[in-house]
Amino acid sequence: MSCVTVRFADGTFPPVEVPAGAELALHLDLARAPVLFGCRTGLCGTCVSVVEGDVPPPSDAEREVLDIEAPDEPGARLLCQLRPHGDLTIVRAVR
Repeated sequence: MSCVTVRFADGTFPPVEVPAGAELALHLDLARAPVLFGCRTGLCGTCVSVVEGDVPPPSDAEREVLDIEAPDEPGARLLCQLRPHGDLTIVRAVR
């Protein structure tokens, strides 16, 4: 199984290897990464972060939450909804 690398732009936490297509939130929790998660269903907006890299486009439901929680952040995503297939960098939390 191939893995993707999740990096933290501020360099305060080491990169995390995640199986490609896996639930990002689960693996960030297992690594004890400094990311807050609330509902884990994409409704609360707790995990809204700006990301860079190879991520699939947001679903319509995710887009609705992002339009409310981060309307002026084009790179914003709900980390609880991501299942990355390529490397990505978490630039910063929006909240």
